[in-house]
Amino acid sequence: MMDALANTSLMTGAMPTGAMMPGISAGAMASIDKTAQDFEGMFMAQMLQPMFDGIEADKMFGGGHGEEVMRSFMVQEYGKSMARSAHFGLADAIKKSMLQKQERSMATPAMTPSAVSAAYQQTQDQPVNQQTP
Repeated sequence: MMDALANTSLMTGAMPTGAMMPGISAGAMASIDKTAQDFEGMFMAQMLQPMFDGIEADKMFGGGHGEEVMRSFMVQEYGKSMARSAHFGLADAIKKSMLQKQERSMATPAMTPSAVSAAYQQTQDQPVNQQTP
């Protein structure tokens, strides 16, 4: 069973956590991994929140504003825990998308300030078509 859960990245087409891609530093990969997992945790917490909205606090042992605040923290932690261990695949899909965007941005050369200046100068050198009524 654990092997099946460990191989979910193969089914979704995403790279395993910690895998390297050419041109992307280890620090950038770690940041992408963390961002994707954090997003999955937040998403899971948002999905869990409505389950807890209808539960009344036990008046004998709790209740009040403090419990409401602490319950939201508890739901956030449940979401983070589920993202770390349940392998829903959302983090893998997000990571794959982020890596694709990173690859596209690396393939497209950025315009240097001198290239921007040259492009602007070309527009200034061209005559403006003026139409007379």
